[in-house]
Amino acid sequence: MKTLLTLLSILLVTLGTTSAQAPSAAGASDFPSRTIKIIVPFSPGGGSDVVTRLIAEKMTTDLGVPVIVENKAGASSIIGTDAMAKAAPDGYTILLTNSAITSNPWFFKLPFDTQRLTPVTLIATAPQLLVTHPLAPFKTLPEMLAYAKANPEKVSISTAGAGQLSHLAAEQMQKASGSKLTIVHYKGSGGALADLMGGQISLSFGTAPGYIPHIKTGKLIPLAVSSAQRSKALPDVPSLGEALPGFDLTNWFGIFAPPLTPKPVVDKLYQSISRALAHPAISGRLSHEGFESTGMPPEKFDKAFRDEMAYWQKFIKDNNLKID
Repeated sequence: MKTLLTLLSILLVTLGTTSAQAPSAAGASDFPSRTIKIIVPFSPGGGSDVVTRLIAEKMTTDLGVPVIVENKAGASSIIGTDAMAKAAPDGYTILLTNSAITSNPWFFKLPFDTQRLTPVTLIATAPQLLVTHPLAPFKTLPEMLAYAKANPEKVSISTAGAGQLSHLAAEQMQKASGSKLTIVHYKGSGGALADLMGGQISLSFGTAPGYIPHIKTGKLIPLAVSSAQRSKALPDVPSLGEALPGFDLTNWFGIFAPPLTPKPVVDKLYQSISRALAHPAISGRLSHEGFESTGMPPEKFDKAFRDEMAYWQKFIKDNNLKID
């Protein structure tokens, strides 16, 4: 009898612990019943922040509960991601982040396990834009690739920081073209752009909205987008995939929830976000930022997310990339 009582006590403690760690089925069925918070691991005012606030506004109307945005910038988006990863797995704290989430695990010692996060939906994708300045000894993509291969380390390319997508794009282009570039890391895109426009740097990868005003005034020349196909937003700019078969690198924004978030909650979030993305104000803003709206289902996004993590793990290891 004593043994039976002991076993019952252990069972009750276990059940209590489990219910404290994960939302009940009833809780999932009632979701949402209070404020939802979307963490953005970047500074306020950027394109991702603006789009997130538009999505939050539409979700508020759609779900009937407040959906708010909280910026937690810093440490290559790790601070904000950590806050989401350690939140309760109930759908009330989620994250909008970019594709750096798939490469960060191979550059940094993270305070969370990226592979345990719950992908909700892919929101939008866009290639990086490769630009040069008018004083460079090349004006087209084929000219640049030929010059870089014939003149090792004479072509410099700036990045927004070691480990950032612009860094990975530069490394990938260097490897695919068989050239040797001089890669210069900056702390953010501002300094990289300033030195590019000043002629101290030959090339730079970055987002289209930051470059387009300078392209229109002739201060920068677009050479290529970093995808396999041309961008709908920049149909006259060739893709790197045209010159380097198989080359395909895109930036993206996606929504994640904490580990163990129940599927019914994930599905409700995905459905509401999909309805928000269909709104002209949001699809128009994404197009203005050079992105193509997607609204990918959770299962498909989960596979794409894990495939990309595996790709960057191998690429970073094979090329011995490190952040000093």
